[in-house]
Amino acid sequence: MNLEDRCADVVGLIPEYSEQGDCCRIICRAADGHVYSFNDNRSVESAKRMLARCYAVDLAAQARLLQRDYHRSPPLPFYFPDGRIFVPFKLRLARIAGDASYGFIELDFVSRIIPGANGRCQLVLTAGETLPVFSHITTARLALYFGMEIKKTLIQPQPDPNQELLQAFHTLRRFLNSGSN
Repeated sequence: MNLEDRCADVVGLIPEYSEQGDCCRIICRAADGHVYSFNDNRSVESAKRMLARCYAVDLAAQARLLQRDYHRSPPLPFYFPDGRIFVPFKLRLARIAGDASYGFIELDFVSRIIPGANGRCQLVLTAGETLPVFSHITTARLALYFGMEIKKTLIQPQPDPNQELLQAFHTLRRFLNSGSN
């Protein structure tokens, strides 16, 4: 499978190790709701940059905006014009210094966060899969909440294409009713 052909379906970027080294498991949700995943030899950061190119999104500018407006430091969520917001979670422990630990899960693909062992937690995804999170539950919940804040303030809801037509119809009806009196 090819990430470039699945940009609109991606709901998760999970850091993993393979025989070749650092790689990324891509979780996708098809239009019919079917969830599937595949491994990509890129790192999570490379896969994230590839997705951003699909939507012509400047991740560096987006990060500066989030840092300035919310006084947050990396890792930061990222989002696309189609309304998907990807929230960072620590999804593995680094084996060597410099290994990426954070993956990104699309906000609406997270069903809930539940407590786990040793002060850690787990993500329950809408498809039923559970992912271990290697941070405290409060940290994970704050990351999810930050994604929700971004959704409320930065992602503009798509207007209903019929709303303008409906308003015109109501105006016309009022005009016709006022003329008959």
